[in-house]
Amino acid sequence: MSPLDLMSKEDWLGILSRIAQETGMTATLTDDKGNHILEEQGQRYPLCLKIREKKASRTFICSQTNVAMLEEVKRTRRPLIGECEAGLLRMVVPILSDGNLIGQVTACGLVAKEEEEVDPFLIAKQVGASEGEVEDLATLTPTVCKGDVEGVAAGLHTELNA
Repeated sequence: MSPLDLMSKEDWLGILSRIAQETGMTATLTDDKGNHILEEQGQRYPLCLKIREKKASRTFICSQTNVAMLEEVKRTRRPLIGECEAGLLRMVVPILSDGNLIGQVTACGLVAKEEEEVDPFLIAKQVGASEGEVEDLATLTPTVCKGDVEGVAAGLHTELNA
């Protein structure tokens, strides 16, 4: 079963657009294995764009985090807020059908106000840039209150799985 079996593509795009607006992050609908189905770009900031322009950095920074968070969500069936390897905030909300995980809504790309800053050394190494360039890009990345994102995740979890 796929999330697209629960509602139309247009309805999912509406939800993703709303989540992107509420969080300021890019929102994505995936299947139960983490494969992208739909995405609402929202606002992509220069640091996230720099990470995503290289396949190797997407694999190390984005995919590694996606796999770890997906495994946690499969186990708990609850929303999860964490950080990618670069230190950017990531939200995962499971989509359940008869108690089984059939997909997830994710959002990512901002820095949590309450957390440490991004890791310029790690990012620079992965994207092939200088630490100074990464630090400059990081200053252009807005912050978001982790509690606000947790509230969005909890509300979406209730909406999708009530």
